[in-house]
Amino acid sequence: MLFGCTTMTFFQKPILEAVEIIGKCGFDCVEVWADHAWDERNGASAEEIKEALERHNLQSTVHCPIMDISITSPNRGIREESIRQTLSSIDLARDLGSRLVVIHPGSKFSRLESDEIHWGYQVEAIKRVLSYAKEQSVLAAVENMDSDKDIVSVKDWDDLNRLLDDCGWQEKQVTLDVTHLRDSSKILRFIEHAGPHIAHLHLSDGTASRMHLRIGDGELDLKGIVSALQKAGYRGIWSLECFIPGNTEEKLRDELSRAKALFS
Repeated sequence: MLFGCTTMTFFQKPILEAVEIIGKCGFDCVEVWADHAWDERNGASAEEIKEALERHNLQSTVHCPIMDISITSPNRGIREESIRQTLSSIDLARDLGSRLVVIHPGSKFSRLESDEIHWGYQVEAIKRVLSYAKEQSVLAAVENMDSDKDIVSVKDWDDLNRLLDDCGWQEKQVTLDVTHLRDSSKILRFIEHAGPHIAHLHLSDGTASRMHLRIGDGELDLKGIVSALQKAGYRGIWSLECFIPGNTEEKLRDELSRAKALFS
């Protein structure tokens, strides 16, 4: 099995330094956040990132940008710019030779926004993104979003399945973020129904009110979740997406040890 870690756990550091630390900690893969790669102070070119990955013998995945963008914004200019940047993250994945790119569906601007209009924007945007990824020979895996927010329209497998059906997309590949579902029984239900469609995983702990906690600091039955994924035949990256206050190489090594302990 392969373990990965997001560069965003070291967002305040230059991305090349983040890649180096993740490599030193013994990970197999880095999830390159587009926002981090493109940051005007801490970012780096695709060529520089690819060289760093090769130097540390790391595979990669890419996470689409999320900062101040919305691919379903009712403001057409913002919507189009958000889609453009998401497409650029697919270019980044292509240039890095990444295993896949994680795609965030959009959310409503307000819970008062029309469901029908919002869903129309959602389908249009995701179809454009998936079509472009296919053209570039990049696997795009759409992620389930925060289940506790009224403005979120893609929260679980049923929503993802509906979205991909409405896009007319047969190759259903998704990213399961366990902490976004907040509840172990909901996560196990997702795995039961989505099974072979789970191409990627974001692993962290959580509670009913907090997400992306360190493994063991929340209330999720992560051992049971790992077991269910294995039984479902999951063969992707076990990618850590926890945010560790004052993160260091030592703390990240400990987090990897916690993750590996889930398999014992």
